[in-house]
Order: sequence, then C-alpha cells, then structure tokens
Amino acid sequence: MAKLIGPLHSTEARGAVGGLIYNTWRGISYAKSFASPAQPRTERQLAIRAITTQVVRAWASLDDAERNTWTAYSENHPEIDWTGVPKRITGANWYLRCNVRLLDMGKSAIDTAPTTPAPNAPTSFACTGGENQISCAWTSITGTNATVDLWLCGPHTKGKMGKIQQARHGVYAPGETSPKVISGLTPGTYTVFARVIDETTGLASTWVSDVAEVTEAP
Repeated sequence: MAKLIGPLHSTEARGAVGGLIYNTWRGISYAKSFASPAQPRTERQLAIRAITTQVVRAWASLDDAERNTWTAYSENHPEIDWTGVPKRITGANWYLRCNVRLLDMGKSAIDTAPTTPAPNAPTSFACTGGENQISCAWTSITGTNATVDLWLCGPHTKGKMGKIQQARHGVYAPGETSPKVISGLTPGTYTVFARVIDETTGLASTWVSDVAEVTEAP
C-alpha cells in the first residue's frame, strides 16, 4: 500500500481505477492493488454451492400456494440460532435451509412447508477419543427418519470449548445406530457438535456438544 499526495490530480480519490483501489484513512490518501476475495473450493463446499443453486432455482418455480405455506411457516416458527436465541427468517430462507439439508443427505426435496415439529436434540450425547479417532454415542432414536449430523471443531486449545461457527461437517449417521466413529483425525482436543435432522422435512434440532481428546496411533 502506497501513501499518495494529490492522487489522480485531486485532493482525494476513492474507488477503483485500472486495478488499483484509492481511499483515505485518517486523512492519509493511499492506493493498493485489488485482490479478489478468496473462494474456498473444497469438494464439500463445491457440492453445497451446487445444491444451494439448485434449491434457489426450485424456489422460483414454486406456485403461489406453495410459497404461501413457507411464508406462513416462517411467521410462526423462528429459527433458533447457535446461541439458543430465536431469530425470524423468511419463508424463502426456511425453504432453502430444509431442502439444502435434505438434498445433501441424499433425500427428496419438499415443495410445501413442514406441518410437524422439528426433532429433539440427541440425548445422552457423549464422545470418547482414541487413536486418530472419536467415537460419538447417543441414545438410539426410534424409527428410520432421523439422521444425526456431526460437526467437528479442532484440534483446539485444551480446556476450552470450540465454537460451532468454526466447526466443519464431519459425517451424517443414522439416528438409530450408535455409536458412530469418526476416524483419520489429527491428534489434539476436539469439540464435537451434534443435531438431529428429520429426513422427511429437513428440520433440525438444536445443537448439543461434547469434547474429546484424540491421541496419535503408535
């Protein structure tokens, strides 16, 4: 970044010209080269982007009656964020959330809003660390329409809890099958987050979490 005197033959310049960004900070004019924002392109990120594009296009093809079901749903069902605080979102956002989850799990998308409540969070959730792996256990969920969605944050500082905003998706597991082992992990402390997703509606429970220590195989 270079400091400028009389940038572009003026007392001050702001904006982009020829690949350079001009601005003023604390009375000092400067110019810097434009850098495109980083675009992560892991295999999973690309898959989720493709699914999201598909769902956005599907929303545009719904008829008014179908959209109205989502609008009505949004008015009576605020989303619970990661802190446990209810947050109101639009019908289109509810449609996006539910169907991205369903398609990501390999299930069928839905055109009308759910009429059943969201599932309960996993009970008795506990994680046990091992050699390059974590075993995640919960009380088996009766039926075959529940998936446990597992996310991991780590390795992080020992004695601290990871944050869901920093977690990455680990694996989907059938709700009736417990425990689920996540392998191939780097040694260290992990916080594992879990929620239940309804395989018919795409609705998700609140998060639960536990911490486990992964050791290195000899």
